[in-house]
Amino acid sequence: MKPWHCQEPFVHLSESALRTLNVRVEVSRYPKGAVLFREGEPAEILWVLQRGWVRLVKKTTDSKTLTLDLMTPKDGLCGLSAFSGDRYLASAVAATPVEAVRIPAKSIRAILQSNAPFASCVIGIFSQRFHHMAEAYATAFAPVEQRIASVLLRLDEDFGTTLPVTRRELAELAGTTVETAIRVTNRMRQENLLLMQRKKIILVNPKGLAQKIQTV
Repeated sequence: MKPWHCQEPFVHLSESALRTLNVRVEVSRYPKGAVLFREGEPAEILWVLQRGWVRLVKKTTDSKTLTLDLMTPKDGLCGLSAFSGDRYLASAVAATPVEAVRIPAKSIRAILQSNAPFASCVIGIFSQRFHHMAEAYATAFAPVEQRIASVLLRLDEDFGTTLPVTRRELAELAGTTVETAIRVTNRMRQENLLLMQRKKIILVNPKGLAQKIQTV
C-alpha cells in the first residue's frame, strides 16, 4: 500500500505543505472490534487507512446496527466529517486488525480552504461515499441474500474478484448470522456465482450477483 502522502487527495499538496502536515500526524494500530471513533463524537481526526478494514455503522431508531459502508486502504479516508468540523455521523469499527494514520481536523480544514485541487478531490471522495451509503440504505432491510450480494460486490470494488474474507466476516458485514451466511453462499456456489477457498471468496459471476440486488 502506498504511504498516505502518496494517495488522493494528498498528492495535490506541495512538499512544504506535506512536511508541515507530517509533523502533526501519528500512526495508530487497533485490534479487530476496536472503535476508532463513535457516532456523535466531535470530528477532530481524519483517518487514513493503511492496513485492514473498517465498518462504518449507525444505530437505527429501533437500536439496531446498520452497516453503512466498508473502508479499506483503497478507500483511504475515513471520518470525512473532519472536513466540516461537525460530529461523526457514524461509528467506525475495526473489522480486522487496522493500522491508520491520524490527522488533526484543524490542519486538514486549513488545507481544504487554500488548495483548490485538494478540495476538488475531496468532493469526489464525498460523492463516492454518498453513493456507497445510498446503496447500503437501499439493501438494509432487503432479504439476506440481497444484503450478502451487496457486500460481496462492494468488496469487489476494492479487492477485485478474489475477496480476502471469511464467511464469518461476511456475516458480520451483512448483518446476519454465520449459519445464514454459510447457507446463502452455498446456494450461490451451486448457482455458479462464486467459489470458496480457505479465508477467501472468489466471485465467478459478479453480474449474476448484481441481478439479485436489482430486485431490491
